[in-house]
Amino acid sequence: MTTREYLRTQIDILPEAAIEKLVEFISFQKFSLGIYESDTEYLTSVPGMVESIKAAAAEPLEEGIDATKVDFGV
Repeated sequence: MTTREYLRTQIDILPEAAIEKLVEFISFQKFSLGIYESDTEYLTSVPGMVESIKAAAAEPLEEGIDATKVDFGV
């Protein structure tokens, strides 16, 4: 059995929550390898990302935080 075949059989027995994490991981791997044609294609492949971006864009600016006050050090 090849690694690809093994993964296919294992995916069928995993719970949905684990599958969602796999989708995110696969999306990141494709991004890292440069398989996506654009950042937009990558972002739309991440489950819930489009909704999250739209929700943030709909928030009034006065409710936001100035970018100078955000700690981007992850």
